[in-house]
Amino acid sequence: MPTTTPLTYSEFYRTPRNRWWKGLLSIVVVGAAILLISIALTLGALGIDLLLGSTTMEEIASGRITMTPALLLATNLSLIASAAVAVLLHRYLHRQPVGTLHSVAGRFRWDWFGRAALVVGPLFVVYVAVLALVEAPGPLSWGATAWAFLAVVLLTTPLQAASEEYLFRGVIQRAAGSWVSGAVPSLVLGTLVSAVTFSVAHFATDVWLIVYYLVFGIAMSLLTHATGGLEAASLVHAANNVLLFLVSVPTGRMDETLDRSAGVGGPFMLVPMAVIAVIAVILIVLARRRGLVHRAAPPVTA
Repeated sequence: MPTTTPLTYSEFYRTPRNRWWKGLLSIVVVGAAILLISIALTLGALGIDLLLGSTTMEEIASGRITMTPALLLATNLSLIASAAVAVLLHRYLHRQPVGTLHSVAGRFRWDWFGRAALVVGPLFVVYVAVLALVEAPGPLSWGATAWAFLAVVLLTTPLQAASEEYLFRGVIQRAAGSWVSGAVPSLVLGTLVSAVTFSVAHFATDVWLIVYYLVFGIAMSLLTHATGGLEAASLVHAANNVLLFLVSVPTGRMDETLDRSAGVGGPFMLVPMAVIAVIAVILIVLARRRGLVHRAAPPVTA
């Protein structure tokens, strides 16, 4: 019989038809999709860069690969395509309508998204503006490469950021959360698995960056759980990525922004960790005050 008990977002895959292997299969398939699609599109982007003269075979062979608009586009499109795989898993493996991937309400709550944007937008603008002033980036340059980067960032980065939320919080968090019973156990296990896989997927070798991605993942998991959907987490993720890139593009620092090698991080990373945590808390409080529904009964098809 279908469950009529209201469940949180993290528990939503724990239905009568659920089996433990479905959650495991979802996580494995999502991970494989991200890796394989990323490799395929990255190779295509490197081929384009070779034709354009943006890189050479010697640089590729030595591992000295410079970030280019083609490579950034490949990265973003690989995550967007992987999110499509996550949607298919949600719909046909877990037997849930696509709407319940957005939220427990079964739809994308544009009213909540708009109210959250009124909070997130100004906060991130102030944060990035202060960051730009402190770092003193120097003279700006708007060459062809900068314009190409800008187009990729504005057209695909919001979708890339949202796609990561649908992958890691939308499917992986709930897949792991389905292995245990109860709102708190599901939240704890779902957050642990999704935050760790989120951090690993960024392939950072710097300890501070690894911790930053863990904190970011935990904050977005808690935000998704408390609001019952991905709208706010997708918004925060998109605002973070887009605005940071908009500072890096005209200053020619895209390589530095995307560098995740050992030694690039430091105690200064505590600032972005705190910013993300504070914004998540503000949105959780706002959602509670508005009485936003964060529990619902799964559909009878699940």
